[in-house]
Amino acid sequence: MAKKVLFLVTGMTPQIITETVWALACDPENEEKWIPDEIYVMSTEDGLNQIRKRLFEDGVFLQFQQDYPQLAQVQFSTDSLHAIKNQAGQVLTDLKTPEDNQLAGDSICSIIQDFTKDDNVSLHVSIAGGRKTMGFYAGYALSLYGRAQDRMSHVLVEDKFEPVNDFFYPTPETHYVTNRDGKVLDAKEALVWLANVEFVRMKDAIKDKHQLKGEDSFSQVVNKINESFNDVVLKIHLHKRTVQVNDKFLIKDLSPREFAMLHWFADRRKQGLGGIVAPRVNASSTKKISEDERLYLQKLTQDFKPYYEAFKNTDDIIFDVDSKFFESVKSHLKSSLETNLGLELAAKIAIKQEKKG
Repeated sequence: MAKKVLFLVTGMTPQIITETVWALACDPENEEKWIPDEIYVMSTEDGLNQIRKRLFEDGVFLQFQQDYPQLAQVQFSTDSLHAIKNQAGQVLTDLKTPEDNQLAGDSICSIIQDFTKDDNVSLHVSIAGGRKTMGFYAGYALSLYGRAQDRMSHVLVEDKFEPVNDFFYPTPETHYVTNRDGKVLDAKEALVWLANVEFVRMKDAIKDKHQLKGEDSFSQVVNKINESFNDVVLKIHLHKRTVQVNDKFLIKDLSPREFAMLHWFADRRKQGLGGIVAPRVNASSTKKISEDERLYLQKLTQDFKPYYEAFKNTDDIIFDVDSKFFESVKSHLKSSLETNLGLELAAKIAIKQEKKG
């Protein structure tokens, strides 16, 4: 049986957590109750401090479990709290700048992606708490990575109970709470609803090689995809054997053959020579090669060899730029560019084959 995981983004109102759990697992009107095995929360340090104080130190969550015995085995503790951090590992106290919001997006998308990698996890994401950008990122991440078993919701609370600081969930017995105006209300009578949020599940539509399924952060993926809509400026630094794209992305790990082929084609483009007709025969083939084919392989080899030798620092390289060599290097170059730049941006500079000779 799949493990049920509830993930929430919250701000300064820890009530979102207990209200959501109540609506999922305790609401008598809910015919399809969903009791989480584990609960995880992501917030700023200020938000997490509210959870630590109100739910754990004040004993609210323990009382919640005692009021509703079906929650007794739910795993939720201070170890379940995830803080949004900057690149230096410092915990953010609030989201005040565009950079802070970008970090929140990266953190939220990363944890949801991790949860959805496990086929034995059924994930429910709540977008009710925190700043609006946090809810958006959580919902967007689930749309990117969510599977058939995953769900998303937003909890709604009756208006008169929303401003009540000591209201956390509808209690099974009479429990009086006081709002900001001094009016006494019975928590037992509170109305709490769960609004299920439908979303498009795009995970299976995303190619396995796409950077959304790789190690890049969410903001890095967005940056690379957006850059693919701009004109591309390619700079090849021969001395350092690096490639720079739009002065933003630096590629340092191309093999000598890959780097030489990219340099070869870029140089041809710079000289106005255009592309080449891809070789269609192999020099080592047991089949007879025509004289024209042999001469063409020889010409391609002579054209390519200076670019390759420049990085191998030797003149005794023995190879033929035949079909096997050309297709292998071109394929590896394409993979390297996609790894560094993402599919969309890599496609703007990859060597494209239009015809064979």
